[in-house]
Amino acid sequence: MAAGKRVYRSALRAEQARRTRLAVLDAAGRCFVERGYARTTMRDIAQAAGVAPQTVFAQGSKAALLLACVDRTLAGDDEARPLMRRDEFRRLLEATDIGEKLQAFRSITVDYVPRTGPIMRAFASAAAVDDEIAAAWTEYGERRYADNRALVESFAPWLRPGLDVDRAVDVFWAVFAHPTSDALVGGRGWDVEQYADWLVDALERLLLDRRGAATPAS
Repeated sequence: MAAGKRVYRSALRAEQARRTRLAVLDAAGRCFVERGYARTTMRDIAQAAGVAPQTVFAQGSKAALLLACVDRTLAGDDEARPLMRRDEFRRLLEATDIGEKLQAFRSITVDYVPRTGPIMRAFASAAAVDDEIAAAWTEYGERRYADNRALVESFAPWLRPGLDVDRAVDVFWAVFAHPTSDALVGGRGWDVEQYADWLVDALERLLLDRRGAATPAS
């Protein structure tokens, strides 16, 4: 019985610790977005989370909290699973019909842009003033390029004649980035549906030739 109680208490403590960490990360994300990274203090995060400052420090440095917030927001949850292995991206990668692929791309855009835009702006700003975050920003860029390559390679059968995958990935990486959505959605007031429609149209016009859709490579 004593062993059973210890297991129960251990599980309870683990769940409480998980909930505390999520509360701190939620609060940190709000603070970074609303105040900016440089102006946010650990005390600000503690107050927003309703916990003691020591509890916030126990979750890591301010830089570590920002990077954890970025990872959670990009993934959409707390699972340690690569972006390209998540259901919405797998549907895009595995679809064999060009119309289905473009629709999946649009759906991802509608979900992804408003969810990730604010924290990515905070991430970019923080990278300009913090060396640790600057290194993480560089690593993020490399991961984004690799993810972009996987996505573009899935469109390879429909690439425009004379356009190889390497050049197509470069174009996709440069054009379909957070600054573009910031400029159009944040700067010019487009709604996310308009942006998603434009993104699909731009992808087709810049990279694709639907005439190859009937006979995709195996």
